[in-house]
Amino acid sequence: MSEAPNRSQRMPYTSTLRERQVAQTRELILDAVTILLGDRRADEVTIRDIAAAARVSERTVYRHFPDRGALLEGLTQRLPQLDGGKPSFAAGGLDALAPTSRRLMELLDEHYVTARAEAVFNADPRRFAASTRINTREMRKLLATELPELGEREQLRVAAVIRCLVSTQAWLRMREEFGVPGTESGPVVAWVIDTIIRELRAGNAPAAT
Repeated sequence: MSEAPNRSQRMPYTSTLRERQVAQTRELILDAVTILLGDRRADEVTIRDIAAAARVSERTVYRHFPDRGALLEGLTQRLPQLDGGKPSFAAGGLDALAPTSRRLMELLDEHYVTARAEAVFNADPRRFAASTRINTREMRKLLATELPELGEREQLRVAAVIRCLVSTQAWLRMREEFGVPGTESGPVVAWVIDTIIRELRAGNAPAAT
C-alpha cells in the first residue's frame, strides 16, 4: 500500500468558502454603489449609504475598499471587455483607433448601468482610474510614434481631444443630454477621429493661437 501524501505533497485548495464569501461581499458593495449612482452625484454617495444599501457594516466596506479610489477601480474593472480584453489605444495603431472607439461606444450602451456608474464616479480629475491614466499615456505614445513630425505640444492637444471623445463621460453626456445613444454617437466619434488623423497625415495640424 502506498503512503498517503504528506501535507506538503497535497494539492492546494484553489477556492475556499471564505474566498467566495469575500468575492460575493465585494460584488454586493459594488452593486450598491452602482445603484446609488443611478440618481445621485458621486459626492452625494457616502460610505454609510453604500453600507446600508449593501446591508453590510461601514467597516466591511472599508475592508474591501479602503478609499474612494479603490471603489472607482472596482467599478472600472466591471466595464465591458472588447474582444476579450480592455480596449487599448496602442493596439493596431492609428488606423484601428476609429473602429475601436466605435465598438466601445456600442458596448457601453449594452452595459448601460455599469458604464453610467463608472462615468459618474470617474469624472473627478483628481481621482481618475488607473486605466484612464494608462489610456491617456497610450494615446500620447501612439501619436508620438506614428506622427513624429508633430511637435510635442501638438501631440498633446490632439491626444486630449481624442481622449475626451473616447470616454465614458462623453458617451454618457451624448446619451443623456442629447438623447444620442452609443450606437449613434459611436459612428460619429469614429468619423471625427478618422478626419483628425487624415488631416494630420496630410500635414494640416491646427495652429495654436
